[in-house]
Amino acid sequence: MIGGLADDRPQGRARAAPVASTRRLFLALLRPYQVDLVCDIGSMDGSDALRFRQRVPEAQVVAFEANPDNFTRMRANALLAGNRVQVEPLAVCEQDGSADFFVVRVDDPAAHARRGMSSLYRRAEDDQLDRVLRVATTRLDSYIARQAPRARRLALWIDVEGKAFEVIDGARGILEHVAIIHVEVETRPLIGASQKTWAEVGARLREAGFVELATDHAATGLQFNVLYVRMPEAGPARNALRLRLHLEKWRRRGTNLVYNLLPGRVRGALMARYRIRGSIG
Repeated sequence: MIGGLADDRPQGRARAAPVASTRRLFLALLRPYQVDLVCDIGSMDGSDALRFRQRVPEAQVVAFEANPDNFTRMRANALLAGNRVQVEPLAVCEQDGSADFFVVRVDDPAAHARRGMSSLYRRAEDDQLDRVLRVATTRLDSYIARQAPRARRLALWIDVEGKAFEVIDGARGILEHVAIIHVEVETRPLIGASQKTWAEVGARLREAGFVELATDHAATGLQFNVLYVRMPEAGPARNALRLRLHLEKWRRRGTNLVYNLLPGRVRGALMARYRIRGSIG
């Protein structure tokens, strides 16, 4: 591997993908890959969907959110409607139909992160459970066939609390049209006892022709984000992708160097405000 990209050297021990801002890379690649449909799966509040809209103004942007509390807020959000973000009250997984959805309790309105912790998996910590609902589910390929049959270049942003493998499994019918996938993964079952891990998600995507471009935290952690892409053919596009990856990698290192030089109180305040997990950028 060179900078996370496959090369033609004899096969040996593969290097880990570089640590970089997978969010920034995902946003930066939407235009070069000429994405015409972005799916924000497990949207929570639509904030990422709005970022996608800014990067690809002509693309269709669909935000999927199964938590009815979050969905209600999103439907009332004039920014989402005004920016043509389509909001769907669906849990994306490997089947069309319905399933139990386990809503995590949110006692403090300021506990923003907890609004994104509900899942099709029941968490082991029963004291976190607020209620169990029956929600509509969809395979991504069947949804695209019904609602966006003309989409030819897709990007997927997946944050579904342990169900990433099932989302990808339910996209098999359109996976050949997917160019970029940003996905939250776990290195061991963290949300549900039977959940698939990063190793299984990665294996499935490599089989489908994707390359693991970067992770946003060291892979020694329990949970982090991974960016997978279909590599462009050799030439300017591939070189541009390689350059962007290196720029983001060094930007990440520089930002963390400055962060670690800050006084402890300042680092603590930034960590609390921005939910930093060991590094920033």
